This record gives sequence, structure tokens and C-alpha cells, in this order.
Amino acid sequence: MSFEKTFARILSSLFHPLVIPTLGIFVLFSLNTFLNYSIPKSGQRVILLIVLFNTAIAPTIAVLILKRLKFIKSILLTDRSDRVIPLFITGLFYFFTFYMLRQISLPFIIYYFILSATILVFIVLLISLNWKISIHMTAIGGFTGFLISTSMLLNVEIPIIIISSILISGLLGYSRLVLDAHKPAEVYSGFGAGILFMLFLTIILQ
Repeated sequence: MSFEKTFARILSSLFHPLVIPTLGIFVLFSLNTFLNYSIPKSGQRVILLIVLFNTAIAPTIAVLILKRLKFIKSILLTDRSDRVIPLFITGLFYFFTFYMLRQISLPFIIYYFILSATILVFIVLLISLNWKISIHMTAIGGFTGFLISTSMLLNVEIPIIIISSILISGLLGYSRLVLDAHKPAEVYSGFGAGILFMLFLTIILQ
């Protein structure tokens, strides 16, 4: 395997769609905002663990079970037909995460992020019924849009983080093409759908 494909596989794994919700919450708690003062460190760790388990570990286990039961052909979900059931289950796990966190008194932006991620999963599910959009790019596009939204909603300047996310998005899109996982239109539309959806929600909220 060439270095280019090895790098593409590593990047695709590091920024897997199921990692994005946990990454988003981690970034929120890393910023110098009221979140760090309103939620104790112990509480932040609990929230991170809830998000990690419900949006990354549990969906991964579900996909492995689906593969074991032969409901899907590959855990990579390369075939569009393989995506429907895993996306639906993932969406349910995301919504359950939102429901769990709603039982706790938390700043609105945390609910906003998890709920928007949930809606994006179901949007991708609906699109996947007829077309293969890039889930990786939708997720990283949503993450980039969320960073911009966070900057606007919390009035915090994070240009380096936003620029880094855009650069990573470009590399991730290139990686998906190198791995022949998607066509260019599927990559571009995925990123566009993710970032525009998040920005649209921000405009509504403001």
C-alpha cells in the first residue's frame, strides 16, 4: 500500500464521523468561555463519557453486530444499501444522547450541538436512500460549521481552530477520493450540506 493511501486511511479513521460529536464537546470544554466555569471538571468528564459511549462506541458495536448477522456486507458501509440500517440506529443513539443530556441542566449550546448532529444523521439517511453522499465530509462539514456557530453564539474568537478544521476537511476530502470511497460530487456535497446546515441553524437561533 502506498504512503498516500496509508495516510488517507489514517486520516479517515482519526476523523471518523462517529468521533466528531465527542470532538465537538471536547473543543467546547477546551475554550475559555463560561462553560468552563458553569460546569465542574468532573461534570465535563461525565458528559464526555456519555457522548463518547452513545455516539461512538455503541454505534460501532451495533455495526459490528449487523455485520455479524449479515445485514450489511462491510463495516465500512461502502455500498449505499448498507448504510440505511446503521444510519437509522446511529440516529437513535444520537437522539438518546440528546435526551439524556436534556435531563441535566446544561448550557443550551451543548443541546444544540448534539441535536443538530442527530438531525444531520437523519438527513444523510434520507439522502442515502437514493444517493451516496459522503458521511465523513458531512460530519466534518458539520463540525466546521459548528465551530463557526460557536464563535458567533459565544462571542469567542477561534480563527486558528476554524482554519485548522477547514484544512483538515480538505485533506479528509482528498483522502476519501484517494481511497476511491467517493466521487468528487459526493465529497463536495457532503461538506457543503454539513456546514450550511449548521450555519442555517445558527441564523435561526440568533
